[in-house]
Amino acid sequence: MTDSNPGKQSSQKNINNELEAHFKVIQSCSVETDGGEKILLAARPESRYPYFYPRDAACASGLLAYISTSDLSIADDSYELLKSIADFVLRSIGYDGYLGQRYALSGEEKSVYKQEDNNAHGLIILSNYLLTAKSKKEEIQDINKFLLSIKNASQFAIKNYYRPEINLFHSTTSIHESALEEGFSCWTNFAYLRAFTLVSRVNDEFDAPDIIPDKILTFKSAFKHNLFSIMVENNRFLRRIDEKGNYDFKPDFTLLSPFYFEFGNEVKDYLDNSVDFIERQLWDPELGMIQRYLPFSGDIEIHTHAGNGPWLQYTAILAQYHYWCKNDKRGDELMNLIDSYKNEKGEIPEHISTCKRFDAFIESEWKTGLDFSKEFDKHILQDNLDFDKILEEANNMQRAYNEVADRCMISDSTMEEDGYIMFVTPLMWSHVEYMKALLYKHSLYSNNSR
Repeated sequence: MTDSNPGKQSSQKNINNELEAHFKVIQSCSVETDGGEKILLAARPESRYPYFYPRDAACASGLLAYISTSDLSIADDSYELLKSIADFVLRSIGYDGYLGQRYALSGEEKSVYKQEDNNAHGLIILSNYLLTAKSKKEEIQDINKFLLSIKNASQFAIKNYYRPEINLFHSTTSIHESALEEGFSCWTNFAYLRAFTLVSRVNDEFDAPDIIPDKILTFKSAFKHNLFSIMVENNRFLRRIDEKGNYDFKPDFTLLSPFYFEFGNEVKDYLDNSVDFIERQLWDPELGMIQRYLPFSGDIEIHTHAGNGPWLQYTAILAQYHYWCKNDKRGDELMNLIDSYKNEKGEIPEHISTCKRFDAFIESEWKTGLDFSKEFDKHILQDNLDFDKILEEANNMQRAYNEVADRCMISDSTMEEDGYIMFVTPLMWSHVEYMKALLYKHSLYSNNSR
């Protein structure tokens, strides 16, 4: 990143320094094993989320793949982290191609929920690594194992989650572990479209027709054509089509899935309408930024952990969209709001709520057991789930809520709701999306660029 223009050089140096700072936070959410392997977790090991989540790691892998082939100072470290993520997924995928919701550092599956988008995320991670290694001309150990895992994970998803009669992937839960995603959701299906798009590129780059069958590649075209038509109504995207075929028009961050999974150029008009709808419906009146969905807490499908409020990674993705549309002013407004809720170390939480909402959540949902009932609703849990895993997750939840009450409440008498709370700080994913937004802002990263 060199240039004869001193002003531009200074700007690029500032960007590089800011990216480095966020990357250090991401690295702090990884654990090095005795064998020298780095495992990327959703948050720090002492947090509520001391696990490897394919979803969070896949969201990081796109950023790491881009940076790995750039001239940024963190390029080499990004590549090493991307490689370690792919190695972990390679070891975690079952012989039949199954990939679960989350994994312990040992590689033991710790899934609680039926979550069908994980195979898509695994395919994204493996493909991003292979394509990046190829671009960098790096040696790939066990290349055939990687390709075979891609084949198995693809076939498992098509066999078990794809409904050929309507050309869509089914989910019980996905991006957020609740029945809110049950049916045929926007997020799950665009995640799979991204996955199979990358698998096609892997096939082209590595000339692997003997390992990746043609039917996997031809499947993608029919699936894409159907998805672009069926997931749209009233000139915007749908959150999902439920089990009975009803269209779910409720506002949800996941209406941005087509942009997030890099199909923005093909559906921009629908996305503009979706973003307008999201910002009007999901904006938090007290805290600013966007909520994931509307917090109708009486609905068993709506989880409001620690109290409802905006999610910072989703707000950063919304900022990415505005930067991509060259609406820098709105992008800056959103990023400034995120900045205002960083802690003193510059760390970004998963989501925030107000002190009053948190207290109300503890009294009306946690102490009454309602939150437990929502979290462990039987029909969204893995079949024959060992109760020890439920107990482990419940203990993680209680520890997180106690931490909020003890250390993460920021009192502010000028706010109508007495201040705010920070939930899970830092969240690795939040820093990933903030970094992407910075790159979009400075035109160093663009949707549909990879």
